[in-house]
Amino acid sequence: MGVEHLVTEPLSTPDALDATDAAATERVEALYVQHREFVYRLALRYGGGCHAWAEDVTQEVFLRLFDALAQLEDDRAMEPWFYRVTTNRCLNRLRGERLRNSAPVRWLLGRRSEDGRNPERVTAARQGLEQAGAVLASLPPKERVAFSMHVLDGKKQTEIAEVLGHSKGYISKLIARAEARVRAAGWEVPHG
Repeated sequence: MGVEHLVTEPLSTPDALDATDAAATERVEALYVQHREFVYRLALRYGGGCHAWAEDVTQEVFLRLFDALAQLEDDRAMEPWFYRVTTNRCLNRLRGERLRNSAPVRWLLGRRSEDGRNPERVTAARQGLEQAGAVLASLPPKERVAFSMHVLDGKKQTEIAEVLGHSKGYISKLIARAEARVRAAGWEVPHG
């Protein structure tokens, strides 16, 4: 098949394309308003609290949405798609780079300091968050994502396996390794 076969007549008129593009843009904008915060917080968690990193991932996810829009019909069932795509984007980025060592866990958990009036407690909490963030940041990317999905997001191993495209047994091993590393660093791992 030569290049000449790739050049064909347009499938529709420019006006029809403009209307289609406008409708797609309008739908993506509506989905952006509805799901941006969820995608951003998830990216922020996996990105170790780095806002610029989370913004980049958020942008990548919504650019990916333009490509996938035709296959996604029900806007109300979009959260699983956003969860899966955001997690995979984060995992791909984590594979390609080493994250900084002092990521605040409060961003991982989406919580703020509960006692902002006591400077000693705030300082101790910040130090604890930095230490916990460093432990999580030291985990290999797949372990960090699987562990975070399981412990922080409350996902079952079968859900994690489906999102990451691995077997449940492999996910179980990733989580067990991550838990062992977290315990070895002196932290308690919650059981859910």
